[in-house]
Amino acid sequence: MKKIGLFFSASFFAVTFILIPCLRSSLAQEAAGNSPAALFYQANIYYQEGKYDAAIKGYEKLIDLGLESGNLYYNLGNSYFKKGELGLAVLSYEKAKGFIPNDGDLKSNYDYLLQRLSLEPQLFGNWFEKTVCTLFQAATIDYLTIFLFFIYIVLVVFLILGLFFSRLKRYSGMVLCVLAALFILSAYALNRKINYLSKFAVVISNEADAKFEPLENATTYFKLSEGTKVEVVEKAEGWYKVRRFDNKLGWIDKSTLKLISR
Repeated sequence: MKKIGLFFSASFFAVTFILIPCLRSSLAQEAAGNSPAALFYQANIYYQEGKYDAAIKGYEKLIDLGLESGNLYYNLGNSYFKKGELGLAVLSYEKAKGFIPNDGDLKSNYDYLLQRLSLEPQLFGNWFEKTVCTLFQAATIDYLTIFLFFIYIVLVVFLILGLFFSRLKRYSGMVLCVLAALFILSAYALNRKINYLSKFAVVISNEADAKFEPLENATTYFKLSEGTKVEVVEKAEGWYKVRRFDNKLGWIDKSTLKLISR
């Protein structure tokens, strides 16, 4: 009996030492397969195989996990483009521009997409707002934030040094004016970019009717085509009041567009 007991004990420990490492390895492989890098890689494989629905699902899963990047939104836009959902492709490219505004591939694909939709790049606002947006269009929100902090530090250092070095006072007026102008323009550009993400939207349906009132039977004022960008200025239950690039205002069904910000 003792020998049988020893045999079963030895067998138990042997099985335990064999199964536990195998189980750990299996769990590790499963975790690696669900890692962000693995999900992104698999979504890219789906895209290359022409399985655009699966690719979109993979990219959206990463976004739902709180992960965002220019390449992620760029690939998502390409998937929607290939699938024929051009409004959502515009939306994804707009989000990608917030991370990689200078990417050549993104610019080329976006320009081609706008041609497919018969849309022109449009800037909103008055001449000053358009000028500032053009000057800082290549800058991201993160870059502008760092740039503003840098200018602030330079201003403080210059003011402190001016207290100890009289020669600096000769140029202080000109330097302070230049730095102040840069700071104001950068701060304004940063505010515009933040507002752009929170207030602007893209029409994702084939066509959207902009009405005089937020009512289904209200008179249509103008129509918006798929992929058109608009500024949301007011919200009502199930409706958005939007401003077109030419400042025309109208109410459109909330389901026909999506905000650029999440």
